[in-house]
Amino acid sequence: MSSSGDTAAGPLPGYGTPTSPPAVWRVSVPRPWLSLLILALLVRAVMIGLTLAAYGIGPDPLTALGAAWDQWDAKHYLYLAANGYSHSGDARNLIAFFPLYPALISAVAAIGLPLRLAALLISNLAGIAAAILLYEVARLDRPGNSAFRAAAFFTLFPTAYFLMVGYTEALFCAIAFGSVLAARRQRWVASGMLGGLAAATRLTGMALLPFLVVELWMARRTVIRAWHAVMPSLLIVLGFGVYLATNQVVLGSPLAFVSVQRQHWSHALAGPWVGFADAIRSIGWRVPWEKVTVGGGEIAGGIAAYATAVLSWLRLRPADAVYATVLTVMVTFLPFWLSIPRYLLGMYPLFLLVGRITSRWLYLSMIVSSLVGLVIFGLAFGRGYWAF
Repeated sequence: MSSSGDTAAGPLPGYGTPTSPPAVWRVSVPRPWLSLLILALLVRAVMIGLTLAAYGIGPDPLTALGAAWDQWDAKHYLYLAANGYSHSGDARNLIAFFPLYPALISAVAAIGLPLRLAALLISNLAGIAAAILLYEVARLDRPGNSAFRAAAFFTLFPTAYFLMVGYTEALFCAIAFGSVLAARRQRWVASGMLGGLAAATRLTGMALLPFLVVELWMARRTVIRAWHAVMPSLLIVLGFGVYLATNQVVLGSPLAFVSVQRQHWSHALAGPWVGFADAIRSIGWRVPWEKVTVGGGEIAGGIAAYATAVLSWLRLRPADAVYATVLTVMVTFLPFWLSIPRYLLGMYPLFLLVGRITSRWLYLSMIVSSLVGLVIFGLAFGRGYWAF
């Protein structure tokens, strides 16, 4: 009989010691990610091709594309990236725009890119990242086709051209969806950091604060350290605090944006029925195109926001429902409804709900109508018409 020492002296007969394989870097990209990337690139190729075909290539396709897409707020962000905030003149009204996006444009341009190209690069990369992050959020509860349908509908949403142009929508969605995903995976500090960046990008980033509080409460039995429960929320508040500090430095008051929003941008607190009634009345006197956008489009967007909030309480997690409700309040409790269809891009519960539609024909009809709206509104935006 062999002793225990003999047994341990070498490998047993017939069971050779395995040789470790050489270290090889392997990057495995999930197939749905590739599909979403291809879909996003196809949408961009279609929009770029149609825009250049409709408005001309000019001396340089990139310059022509930038000129077509530098509309409305895009010009303001480029101005802020180049010149910063101002305490006087008409430029002081740009304090209404949050600082993170123009700061990133300026940072990317510092490597030698034109400001316009830097803005488009940030938006397009962030827009693709947002779709992938939304897919990851959706598949935590409903893996497979449901998650992909949610992200595909986001990519083809009627206002998804804002994920390509020099607006904050793509950046905000990427950061906000990343914050939601991190919270769902109980990476609390990462969620708070991303939430703080979202709050430094748009006011609606503050909707992540109650979302995160509810997620922390739901996971309270697994939160071991007290600072995990407190720090994430503080980081979101800190992100908004950066914007308040900007107001203080530029205009001498952390709440200077409130009066600017009210006096120059017609934004003030009001019951949602005020904005709804104004949108209905405007259909009677606006020019035909604005009857569709400022009138009908805003009404449809408001209804979609409230429907999403209600259905979220019935179908989704409590934190999702809280986020949808707070975001709906933030975009509809105004005397003048404007840009709600654009704000819906950040309403991730809307896309989770659409992804759960089991009727193939209903979903396909929504996809087709969304794509048609995307093309029509995107081309109108490039012409300088108001398109949310």
